[in-house]
Amino acid sequence: MSHTLIAIPLCQLKPSKANMRKTDKLTGIAELAASIAANGLLENLVVHPLPANGDDTSYEVVAGGRRLAALKRLAKARTLDRNHPVACLLIEDGDALTEISLTENFERVPPHPADQFEAFADLVKDGRSPEEVASRFGITAQFVQQRLKLAQVSPRLIAQYREGTMTLEQLMAFTVSDDHALQDAVWFESPYADMPAQFIRRQLTKTQVEASDRRVRFVGIEAYEATGGTVVRDLFDTAHDGYLDDSQLLDRLVAEKLETIAQALRDQGWSFVETLAEEDYSYLSRFGRVPPTDMDLPKKDEKRLDQLAERYDELVSALEDEENEDVRAELDRLESQIDALRARKEVWPETDRARSGAVIALNFDGTVSVTRGLLRPQDGETSMQTAAKPKPVRSGYPESVLLDLSAHKTAAMRASLADQPRMAFLLLLHALTSRVFLGRGLDCLEIRVTETALDRASQTVGASKAMQALLAHQSQWAERMPDADNLWSWLLSLEESERHGLLAYCVAVSVNALCASQGEPEGADRLAAILALDMKQWWSADEGFFSRLTKSDVIEAVGQVRGEEAARRLADLKKSELAKRAQDLLANSGWLPMGLRALNAT
Repeated sequence: MSHTLIAIPLCQLKPSKANMRKTDKLTGIAELAASIAANGLLENLVVHPLPANGDDTSYEVVAGGRRLAALKRLAKARTLDRNHPVACLLIEDGDALTEISLTENFERVPPHPADQFEAFADLVKDGRSPEEVASRFGITAQFVQQRLKLAQVSPRLIAQYREGTMTLEQLMAFTVSDDHALQDAVWFESPYADMPAQFIRRQLTKTQVEASDRRVRFVGIEAYEATGGTVVRDLFDTAHDGYLDDSQLLDRLVAEKLETIAQALRDQGWSFVETLAEEDYSYLSRFGRVPPTDMDLPKKDEKRLDQLAERYDELVSALEDEENEDVRAELDRLESQIDALRARKEVWPETDRARSGAVIALNFDGTVSVTRGLLRPQDGETSMQTAAKPKPVRSGYPESVLLDLSAHKTAAMRASLADQPRMAFLLLLHALTSRVFLGRGLDCLEIRVTETALDRASQTVGASKAMQALLAHQSQWAERMPDADNLWSWLLSLEESERHGLLAYCVAVSVNALCASQGEPEGADRLAAILALDMKQWWSADEGFFSRLTKSDVIEAVGQVRGEEAARRLADLKKSELAKRAQDLLANSGWLPMGLRALNAT
């Protein structure tokens, strides 16, 4: 087979039918053309002469069809002359054309991605900007920036990627941090066998604040950066706004902005104004309420309110047929306008403002909620109590003790429900059915899982048997949980029993029976009865518990189990001695305080 290297004018070259590449043969031609324009043709074409047609001498390109297409593209754009000489290897043997085409394409092995992004890094080190590199290869500057970022990952991790023990997606996740020691620790010191990319990002950004955090939404990234704060952005997740490095600066900006709102309320005459970093219903439940006085708006505003409400109902009906982002956005705008007008209908006379206050809190989406007309507990009223309808206190125990007991009860209900998938399914079905058919249940038609942090209500619940059982469930699922993009396919891959177990845990963590003197949330005792909850299996009174009660309450508890005579003998003991003695006397007795007893228990 004779081979001759010659230069042939571009206009005499034509594609060959013998070229084996038939699928996606024009893919990436623009990028290839840019590379040839910048660097020239680095690899010759392989051609075979076509039968002469008068004075027309032509050659078919049997290997290098994409390069020919790129050259033709440059000629069409007048970057190259149509007679531009092209280096070609001339093959005379026409019987070997298909074999030559197959050999060239089959034996060509693309470079490893790690070689690619390290080569980009070398070009930048030589003085070329990312934009220049991008233009020479016909790619975007962002693509180059991403590859340069990959080249900056710990060399130990790049070695892992080359060896095939790490995926490109995992390697990309490590680019959210420039700390090689931290990167290595997350990968090499992790107890987990497999780490999804999202898990890696979470581990690397533990000390940072996500841009989706309510505080960031409230203050705004622009305001944070304007005061010197820095934001780490993920080049491979353009939908994510990044991670804020300085949480202390962020908290200061939040406090300052909340204080500005608080001062405006103080100027309105409220006796006190408090600010919370996030809405806390258990905290608000400690306050009593002074109801507002309804007043009529001017006729123009009342008419406007009716029009807005009518339009709102129309849009809600439209969304029932088809989801539409524009309609959803208009709904949000209407809701804000309606809320603003309705807020003007609720007023507190000056005398009520002088004896009550307000609490400002951040909602989950970064908006602000203001609760007005609050009475502090020391003023004699608590939440669920008003001056008109006071409710009796359910127990003589201190409020902090009642809250602590309710945290233990909530943890036990969660742990019990997490082990009962069938019951969790029925409870979820009950919530949906009651809302759809009876107009009660969850807000709107949405199902939302809200997990109330029990350790805020109790300092002892964290070490409880129930909490340890819950943590075991949480760890089991957290170790297996994929990132958000792969969640659906992962759920489909689970066994039916595994799905039921996961559903049980998710429903379980939504249980919230926290309460103090105002009583338990509606349905808490009913749910405990449904679960056949026996708090004796989860909680027992100890010295620490009794030390928080009054002497009379401790003596009464002992009397309930050991009899009045045993209780009377404790009357002269000091409080610390009494608490220890009560623990000894009631050990293994199964005694429970009222807040933890079953409904039918005495």
